[in-house]
Amino acid sequence: MAPLPAAIRIAQTVGITASSFCGIFCISYINTPCLLLAPNPINVRQWQKSFDTGKIVQPAIALVSVLAYSYLSYKLYGTLNHPKAEMYGLSALFTLGIWPYTILGMMPTNKKLFQKVVDSKGVRPTDFPMEVGVPKGETSKELIDHWGILNLGRGMLPL
Repeated sequence: MAPLPAAIRIAQTVGITASSFCGIFCISYINTPCLLLAPNPINVRQWQKSFDTGKIVQPAIALVSVLAYSYLSYKLYGTLNHPKAEMYGLSALFTLGIWPYTILGMMPTNKKLFQKVVDSKGVRPTDFPMEVGVPKGETSKELIDHWGILNLGRGMLPL
């Protein structure tokens, strides 16, 4: 079999690298446990900062991955590498799945965390050391933990 052209190899490298270093998965694995160590209301403020940074950086990286996978699928379709073309096309679709997964699966938790951030404005950690009377699963730490688990699922899509 003839070696693949350099453009195909570059696109493979870019697509796979962008997918694996997309960072979505790493946010849950590295950042979320650190957020859970912080007291209320610091943890939700840190989550907000992480979220705001991620919503700027991550879509661009995901888009690079989608474009690389789409290019590979297009270029390899109709060649002896036809099954690989289908897999690259599927990889592009799974990576695009990040957006509906976020909107449909994560937005309810995001909205609750956004509200926690609003509620924590002007509150010092010493004023608000713990959430008392909050229903189970609705404390800042529980919401951040749940968000981290949902984010793991989202991070698996481009891989």
